[in-house]
Amino acid sequence: MMEQAKLILQKCAGLPLAISTIGGFLATKPKTANEWRKMSDGISIELEMNPELRTIRTVLMRSYYGLPYHLKSAFLYLSIFQEDQRIRWGRLMRRWIAEGYSRDMQGITAAGLCRRYFDELLDRSMILPGEGTDQYSQKISSCQLHDMIREICISKASEENLFLTLEEGCCLSDTQGAIRHLVIGSNWKRDKDVLESKLDLSHVRSLTVFGEWRSFFISDNMRFVRVLDLEDTLGFRNHHLDQIGQLRHLKYLSLRGCWSILCLPNSFRNLRHLETLDVRGTRISELPTIITELRKLQHLHADDYGDRIGVRGEDDIVLLKGLVN
Repeated sequence: MMEQAKLILQKCAGLPLAISTIGGFLATKPKTANEWRKMSDGISIELEMNPELRTIRTVLMRSYYGLPYHLKSAFLYLSIFQEDQRIRWGRLMRRWIAEGYSRDMQGITAAGLCRRYFDELLDRSMILPGEGTDQYSQKISSCQLHDMIREICISKASEENLFLTLEEGCCLSDTQGAIRHLVIGSNWKRDKDVLESKLDLSHVRSLTVFGEWRSFFISDNMRFVRVLDLEDTLGFRNHHLDQIGQLRHLKYLSLRGCWSILCLPNSFRNLRHLETLDVRGTRISELPTIITELRKLQHLHADDYGDRIGVRGEDDIVLLKGLVN
């Protein structure tokens, strides 16, 4: 029972209301490991259906409804990331900007506005601070979603048809309208027919992949993708890169952690709108001169290649210094 108690407490993540209410509920149940395991495994369903626990969900929903419109949108975007995932501030901020959630305004930059959103969500306890701070700004450098709040985030994002996550057990019959944000989970069975025959991909604005890569993930119908996040994707090879070169509206591209990538193809010169390119953790040792043709590129993250590239920290702008082929 101690093991199950630890799991339940972990899902409560320090919320006094959750701990107190669930503890009181379990006190009325048989004191067996199996009973507590059922609570741990089905806690999201219990919060929805059980009258004794519905108070927790009601309070958390009030927190969501109390958000101003711009924070609701920024918050729902977090449903893209995996359960218990540490979300880096820089990754989130640049994705927000690429998606149009923030832009330069009089007196404040797009990045500054994103920081304001991030801090407000922290202050309202809609997100939890991750470990560590940025070495330059000394500000919180990552966040996580509380399990219970994540359930609300996913529920509301699904209601508004903001995203679709392909994962084990997902039901596609509930999908209505065009998909804006497509997430491929690590436990999805990689069914080619689902992507090619059952989904309307013509309005996809972002594609995020967790787990193993398949070449059919990028479709000819994906003409308006702005964000392609392949961080730590397994099995992604150099010959897959030419597909990316056809995504002419792309603003954010992360190949971070795709260690099999050796070089960037010439087709990348088509990415005229690209603002962020992250190739850290790859085996790229030189960047091609076509990089200098990407006039809107603002953030290039790469491992330090001596005097060709200077890097000022994990999430800072990389300064180009005369690239060679």
